[in-house]
Amino acid sequence: MNTKIKQEREREIIKERNHKKLKKAHDNNIIISDMNLGDKYTAFEDSKLNESTTLLYEINRKPKTFKRYSRGRIIRVKFGVNIGSEFSGDHYAIVVSKGDTMMSPTLHVIPLTSKKHLKNIDVGNILYDEKQYKKLEKTYDKETDCKTKKEIKKVLNYYQKRKGKTTYACIDHLKTISKLSICKTINEHDYLPNLKCSNDILKSIDENIIKEYTL
Repeated sequence: MNTKIKQEREREIIKERNHKKLKKAHDNNIIISDMNLGDKYTAFEDSKLNESTTLLYEINRKPKTFKRYSRGRIIRVKFGVNIGSEFSGDHYAIVVSKGDTMMSPTLHVIPLTSKKHLKNIDVGNILYDEKQYKKLEKTYDKETDCKTKKEIKKVLNYYQKRKGKTTYACIDHLKTISKLSICKTINEHDYLPNLKCSNDILKSIDENIIKEYTL
């Protein structure tokens, strides 16, 4: 057997072995899906599909530059399904990276939750911006196109449900994420890109990060 044939055979063996592993992973995922579990497994199937779709996108069309995110910016992130008490699912997060650039593919973020906890920081009603909401209401009232009004109404209804609800920053879940895992906005009328936490909140986060990780 010449060298070329031998190398081809070895590749086939490795490929077959890898396919068996993936088949086993697929079977495990089907079993988990059929269990109809709640909590972090509610969007289990969507998470697994998004994971493979994102990987293919990264392999085939990984961008050379990325969107720049300022410190304190609020984003929504696909954390996926993780082990134990690690953050899972889609959650809002505060960008804590300093000096992010278009060349950086990652961000440091603090996930946000509606659950109160000893280590979580109260950041108030950070996801409902009264000024932005009122501005969008005025746009809705002036709009004449039915399709556009429907899109605006979808955003208004979404944020109306968040009015008066306290949000907490999970300091002990500081995480580095890929910018490819950042969710898209609801539609072009979503005011999420304009949301940014105050300097006081950032200062409190910084102080608690120092306390949690260095002292």
